[in-house]
Amino acid sequence: MERPNVATFCDELTFNRFHWTLLLLGGLTLIFDGYDSQILSYVMPHVIKEWHLKPFVAGSVVSYGLAGLMVGTAGLGMLADRIGRKIPLMLGLAIFSLFNGGLFWVHSFRTFCVLRFLAGIGMGGALTLNITLASEFAPARVRARMVGIMFVGFMLGPAIAGTCSMLFIPAYGWRIVLFFALLPIVLLPFLFYFLPESVRYLAQKGRYDKAISVLRRMERAAGVGPMEWTEESFALPAVERKASVKQLFTSKLATMTILVWLTYFFSFFVGYSFLTWVPTLLHNAGFSLVKSYAYAVVNNLAGVLGSIFLGMAADRFGRKWGLASAYVVVAFLTWLFGLAGGMPAMLYVLALATGFFGGGVQSAQHAASGETYPTFMRSTGVGWALTMGRFGAICGPLYGGYLQSAGFSFSHFFALIAAPYLFCAILVLFYRVNVRGEGLETVEVELTGASGR
Repeated sequence: MERPNVATFCDELTFNRFHWTLLLLGGLTLIFDGYDSQILSYVMPHVIKEWHLKPFVAGSVVSYGLAGLMVGTAGLGMLADRIGRKIPLMLGLAIFSLFNGGLFWVHSFRTFCVLRFLAGIGMGGALTLNITLASEFAPARVRARMVGIMFVGFMLGPAIAGTCSMLFIPAYGWRIVLFFALLPIVLLPFLFYFLPESVRYLAQKGRYDKAISVLRRMERAAGVGPMEWTEESFALPAVERKASVKQLFTSKLATMTILVWLTYFFSFFVGYSFLTWVPTLLHNAGFSLVKSYAYAVVNNLAGVLGSIFLGMAADRFGRKWGLASAYVVVAFLTWLFGLAGGMPAMLYVLALATGFFGGGVQSAQHAASGETYPTFMRSTGVGWALTMGRFGAICGPLYGGYLQSAGFSFSHFFALIAAPYLFCAILVLFYRVNVRGEGLETVEVELTGASGR
């Protein structure tokens, strides 16, 4: 009997109920992560009114949470490369649930900001580690699609936040939607019992017994085996050191790291500026709060379809061309959104279109970052890429607040935040590989020249 190889097994396995379980658990986690990440966009007009805040100061409330996200994406990502993906993910979920839910009882602006920062630490880790797990378990030919489907949860979360805001804030006040942030706690037992640890991580740490138990579960789901797993089956590129930020800038990876970081920075800069200020800008333009929420909900729901579609496109045409094309399109649509300020029906159409391409390009970008780094440093690489994105997300709402304080019109606001998307398209075209169905270890060899041991 030919001895199997763990990397080949994972890359060539038929998509089955094991992968669906992973998507369900990750998707549910990201629904709550997405809900918490954008809920302040919907309560912002009420926060401004209650605490008599200027737009720039209100933008800083969002930025406190994003600063926490920076800490979480980097810190929990690096922790995951040392102790595994599963426990840091559960830790992140517990943190963002407790501190976001705790905002319900806060009546001090300063305390509100502190709790939002602490909640951000957990939110950052959840997205990082779900991307890593999806990348490491997905069959190679559908990897971008699987990451895109999982990212659907992150797009549904803000849409649910907007829907809850429309339904409950008028009757119960704005704090009630923050109380709902406690609900993710109920997921922890399910994650503990059903979420698998990364086989690639376990293999590189020499924890073969635990890796084989996960592989047996994968075999049962696929209806194959049991196979004869031996130590030779776990041959992966040799690892001499622990993951560190310094290793992201080795001679083989430095160019890709810089390109990926810049892409994340400018993509999140625009995306968070758009999502944070759309409800407030539309309200200031004369729309009711409920109707301004509706535009943001439509935008996020469209991102659900965009995540799946652009994931499929990235698998079909490769990451570079799929990403670059989507960035150009969403830049054009964001600019048009600003021109349609007096046309409600057109705003709905453009909210749908910008959400489709804006949300979709984010999911495809996550798939590309998950493939860029070797297994022993994948969570670190993804975490720091997202950290740079979160830095852009901090700057975006502040920039949007500045544009409003400076008196820029509705159309000028969206023109000025659309341009960075074009820069993202240029950056992507310089990526060193155009992944299209290759296994993770094959991509690693192309980028670093590593070979299996």
